[in-house]
Formats: sequence, C-alpha cells, structure tokens
Amino acid sequence: MNCHLLVSWRLDGRPHHGEIYLLAVSPLHRRQHIGRHLCEHAIGHMRTSGVEVVGIGTGGDPFHAPARALYEGLGFTQIPVAAYLGAI
Repeated sequence: MNCHLLVSWRLDGRPHHGEIYLLAVSPLHRRQHIGRHLCEHAIGHMRTSGVEVVGIGTGGDPFHAPARALYEGLGFTQIPVAAYLGAI
C-alpha cells in the first residue's frame, strides 16, 4: 500500500520565525492524526533550530475546515489576512 504523506518547513528570514509551508496527507489516511504528527515533527525540528514563532496557512473554504481545526488544536491562532490577485 502506498501512503502519501508530506511535510515541509523552512526557517523564515526573520529571527526566530519558521513556517510549515506544505502539509499533505492522502485522502485514505486522513482523520488518523497523521497531520498532527507531521506538524509536531516539523515544529520539533524548528524548535531545536531556535524558532519561537511558526506560521502555517490554509484555505478559508469548507474543504479546509479540518486543517483549520488541526492548526487551532495545535495552539495556532487564526489571524485576519487580506490576499489579492490581479491579472496584469
């Protein structure tokens, strides 16, 4: 059985900041706390690198509601953001 899981993180250019910029769990493996374990793994590695603040983002639509619940359950706080796209 193939299991498709991925977490990627990076240290931000600002002191003591990091970001989980990619978290993916295949549909067959969701709702098994795998995303939580992947986030905790990334956070642990960033912590040992001196990171004190971690950012993570997701969509605001209903599909991404489980991701938002996961992040809030890990202690993250949602902040209001305005994002814009425009054809130029």
